[in-house]
Amino acid sequence: MRGFRAELAASAAIVTLLTLPAFAQLGPPIPLVPATSGSAAQPASPEPVSGDDISTTPLAPMDAAWIGILGPADGALPRNMWAGTPRAKVAAALPLLQPTTSPELQDLARRLLLSDAVAPAGRDAPGESLAALRFDRILALGRLDGIKLIGILPQAEITEPVDRDSLELHFAANDLDGACSLAADREQRYANPWWERALIACQALKGNYDQASLGLSVMRDRKTLDDPAFDALIETIDGRRKKLDKLPDTRPMRIALLAAAKLPLPADALSDAGPASLAVWATSDKVPAAQRLAAGEAAEALGALPPGGLGLLYGAIEASSAERKAALDADKLPDEPRARAIVYDIARSSTAPAARVAALSPLLEDARRRDVFVNVARLVAPLVIELQPDPDLEDFAGDAARVLLAAGHADLAAPWIEIAKEPELRVLAALARAPSGDSAVPLKDAAAALAAQDAVSAPDQIDLLVALLAALGQPVGDIDPAPLFKASYAGAMPGAALWLDQQQASAAGRLGETVLTSLLLAVSDDKLTSSPIVLARVVSGLKAVGLEGDARALALEAALDAGI
Repeated sequence: MRGFRAELAASAAIVTLLTLPAFAQLGPPIPLVPATSGSAAQPASPEPVSGDDISTTPLAPMDAAWIGILGPADGALPRNMWAGTPRAKVAAALPLLQPTTSPELQDLARRLLLSDAVAPAGRDAPGESLAALRFDRILALGRLDGIKLIGILPQAEITEPVDRDSLELHFAANDLDGACSLAADREQRYANPWWERALIACQALKGNYDQASLGLSVMRDRKTLDDPAFDALIETIDGRRKKLDKLPDTRPMRIALLAAAKLPLPADALSDAGPASLAVWATSDKVPAAQRLAAGEAAEALGALPPGGLGLLYGAIEASSAERKAALDADKLPDEPRARAIVYDIARSSTAPAARVAALSPLLEDARRRDVFVNVARLVAPLVIELQPDPDLEDFAGDAARVLLAAGHADLAAPWIEIAKEPELRVLAALARAPSGDSAVPLKDAAAALAAQDAVSAPDQIDLLVALLAALGQPVGDIDPAPLFKASYAGAMPGAALWLDQQQASAAGRLGETVLTSLLLAVSDDKLTSSPIVLARVVSGLKAVGLEGDARALALEAALDAGI
C-alpha cells in the first residue's frame, strides 16, 4: 500500500516502524494422487503406443471449501454429508444461521461448520465464496475453536472477508500475536483503511504507542473516513483519556481495545455484541471481574464461553459474610449476575450436602425464571455429581435428576429419579435414552402429576411430550389425546420452503442439508423453539438421518425448557 507506507516512511526520522513477522501460511498442498509406498516390482517395458491410442481425463480441481478440523473422535459429521445437496442451496441457507442459547443446537452447528467434509457440488456464484460464508458464520456463532481452520485452509480459499474474520477470531481467542502477525501482513496486501486500523490497533495493544499515534495522524491527514470511536480508543490507550458513550462496532478487535483502554462497556454494547465479542470482554484481565459478569453469562449461554469459564468468573467475585448470608436467606434470588455468582460460589465451596443443596436450589429456580435451566445445569452438574443420592435430600432429588439428564449423565440421574418419585422424570429419562425391552413410557402418570402441579401449563406440556415421543418413534400408550386438542399455537411458523426442504432432505438421507435446515427451523429469536410441531419435525428429521443421539438430546432440552 503505497500511500500509507510512504507517509510512514517519510516520518522514519521520528519513529522507526516495526514490521511484525508475516503470518505463517499453510503447509505443503495435499497431493491429488497418493504416493505409492513400499518397493513394488517394476513392470515390464510397455509396448510403444501411438498418439492415437492415448486418451486423457482431466482431474477435477480439488475443492477445499469444507476442509475441517473435526474427525470421528470429535463427533464429526460424515465426510459425505453434503452428497446430493447443491452448493447454491448451502450458500443460501448458511447466512441464516444465527447464535442460539440452545446447547444442543450449538453443538450441532459446531459439528456442521467444523467437520472435515467433501464440499457440496457446484460452483460459487460470482463474487461469492462458500469458504467465506462459512467463516462468517463461525465468527458470528462465536466458535472460537474455528481458529484452527486458519492454519489448514488453502491459500486459494483465503479472501479478504476470510482474513478479516480470521483476525477477529484471533482477537476473540486472546491470541494477540497471531492477530498482529496477520494484520502486519495483510495491511500490505489489501491496502485499505480497515487493515490500517487493524495494524494501529495492534501497535497500541502491544504498547507501541508512538507508532499507533503516528498511524492515526497519517490517516487523519489523508482525510480517511472518520471513525471517532476507534480514535478515542487508541488515544485513551495512549494516555489521552477520551469519553466514549457508544461503540458502533462491537466486533472482537474493538472490544479488545475497549478493555485495554479500561473504559466501561457502553450500555448498548452488551446487547449488540456477538458471542465472540462477549467472550473477549468476559475473559479480559484488564477489566474487573464484577464488570465482566453480565458478558460472561451471555457468552456462556451462547456457547462462546465454556461453563467452567463462567464458574471461574463467578469464583473471582468477592463477597462479605453478610452478603453471602443475605443471598441464601432471600425468598427469591435477585435477578442480577452478582447474586448468582455469590450463590454459585457458596455451592462450590460447601462440602456438606445440605449446605450445597441450600445454595443450588435457588440458583436453579432462578435459572427456570430466566429460561436458561439447561445452561445453568451444565454449569452446576459437577457439583451435583459430587453429591451422593440420599433419601434425606428428597426435596432436591428432582432438580438433581434434571441437572444430570441435561448434562448427559442419564446413568447418574437414575438413583435420583427413584428418590424423587416424580413420574414425569421417567418420561424425561425415556427421551434421553429409549427404555429397554418392552418398558412403556409412563405418560399417563406423568400427565396426572403435571396437571396436579400446574393445571394451566400441563396441557401444553403433555402435548409437547406426545409430539416428542412420537417423533422418536416411541408409542405414547394409554394417554387420551382428546383433552389436548386445541386449534393452534401462538407464534410464527417457519417458511414453507424451508419446512419442506428439511422434510425432503431427511427422507432422502441428505445429512448435512438436514442438519442445516433443522438448525434454521429450531431457533426462535435466539432460543430453542417451543412449538411442538416444529420440534417434532426437527427431532424426527435428525433421527431419520442417523443422528438419534442428537434428536434425543434436543427432545430432552425442549422438555426441560417447558418446565417439565
